[in-house]
Amino acid sequence: MYKLLLVSDQEDVLNAFAGIQNWEMLGFKQPHIRHDFEGTKDSLAKHHADGICIAVNHDQEELILAYLQQNFPNVSIFEAGHNEEEVLRYLSELKILLNRIHADFYNERTNTRDILQMCRHEFFRKVINGKIKNSTDLHRNMRLLRSRMDADRPCLLIELDQSAPFDKLEGRWHYGKEQLEIALRTSFAGDLNGIHILPTVHSDGRILVLACPLHGVDTDMTVDTMTAMLTSYTADSIEHMKEYFGLELHISGIRVFPALTAMCENTDEA
Repeated sequence: MYKLLLVSDQEDVLNAFAGIQNWEMLGFKQPHIRHDFEGTKDSLAKHHADGICIAVNHDQEELILAYLQQNFPNVSIFEAGHNEEEVLRYLSELKILLNRIHADFYNERTNTRDILQMCRHEFFRKVINGKIKNSTDLHRNMRLLRSRMDADRPCLLIELDQSAPFDKLEGRWHYGKEQLEIALRTSFAGDLNGIHILPTVHSDGRILVLACPLHGVDTDMTVDTMTAMLTSYTADSIEHMKEYFGLELHISGIRVFPALTAMCENTDEA
């Protein structure tokens, strides 16, 4: 059974969790409960947690998030329900993810970090394609998947074109777009001056590179400065792709969004 930690000082959240009686039938041990940052550290020093729920004031939350990022970057953070129905819904989302992480069809060399990364890539392909309904769903899933990106700051979407048609490219790669995306991640993916860069390959052959500031990292850059930096970085990465993988790409467009939330289906920000 999966083990949980609830960190909250909010009466409605504590009462909602207290109202759940059948924890083992849900697939979870009854949560350990703490109320602040120090309690979080104490609990995690003593008890394993597969999922953590945080519902405290902003300052305490930021301390906890920074601590988790440094020490427990692969433990999922699930939403705090304010009534029993919400708690059950968010526990269901967590369980689906944990079952996937612990499924036995992955090879023995695949670890939690790798599976979470794969799940994040799948999720952000949906984000880019406008398949996430609203900012609430976006924030909740980004936490669940332990994304380090900040959904509320300006970000860039860079589109790349290929010199060869996608169907011909697929013939050059044993596993089609999956292998192409791995090659792109080798050349593009990573952190650059407080910006996380994530290349994605889509079913229609589009190659889109998402560049988004990291949560809690002050880049102190204007949108123009960020665009210039990422344009230069992308050009260098394209050269790497050509040299090491024999693929010729070029930038066909750059779009600036006021935030990741502007990519959601129900938004007027885009």
